[in-house]
Amino acid sequence: MTTPSIRRTTTIAETVGAVTATLFVVLGLISHHARAGTAFDHTVLTDLIAHRTPALTTVATAITTVFDPMGTLLLALASAIALWIWLRSVQSALLVPATLVVATTISTFTKHLVGAHRPPAAVQLITETDPSFPSGHVTGTVALFGAVAVVVGYHRGRLTRIVLIAVTVIAGVTVAATRLYLGVHWTTDVLGGGALATTVVMIALIAYLRAFGPPTAPYDDAPTTVLAAQSTLRPHP
Repeated sequence: MTTPSIRRTTTIAETVGAVTATLFVVLGLISHHARAGTAFDHTVLTDLIAHRTPALTTVATAITTVFDPMGTLLLALASAIALWIWLRSVQSALLVPATLVVATTISTFTKHLVGAHRPPAAVQLITETDPSFPSGHVTGTVALFGAVAVVVGYHRGRLTRIVLIAVTVIAGVTVAATRLYLGVHWTTDVLGGGALATTVVMIALIAYLRAFGPPTAPYDDAPTTVLAAQSTLRPHP
């Protein structure tokens, strides 16, 4: 990334973050008012129930188990270790678990603040009893993949960044679909989780760009780039 591209990316991140933060608040207000799903939420749930099959249920249950809060935390820690080995940068490694923790903390707080009810227990294929909005699974998944995309994308070319964004979107949509299919969330819940996580990832991106600035070495020399950037951050005697 050059200095102009850093500025452009920061501007885009600020815009996207503002939009998704606004969307998150609006969805939260809608969920709080509806309490147990909107008419649209019920329509989507009814349609998904009609298309359930044993095979889809097995796949959905497996995916939702892998990306539950404990699963995403373990994946975040594994990602942090891998990034530290690659970049030898504590800041880069910690960005992933830090982004996840911030997003999931806000999610947990919002659940109790909004107080929305989950779909009826009779339609749930797995049991969930805590408040519904936003989806913690979607929040954690998007925050995890998004944070990895921030760090890895900084040290690679445009094509890699596009692929990482696509993977993040696919992962988020897939987990959202499983939560809806299993009958444990409303559509507004998963949209809210995606909006919240995207907002936090945009903040993480802006912070990372401001901390390291433009890479001072080619993309294939990422460890040297990070070490050089770190040296500029250290106070001189």
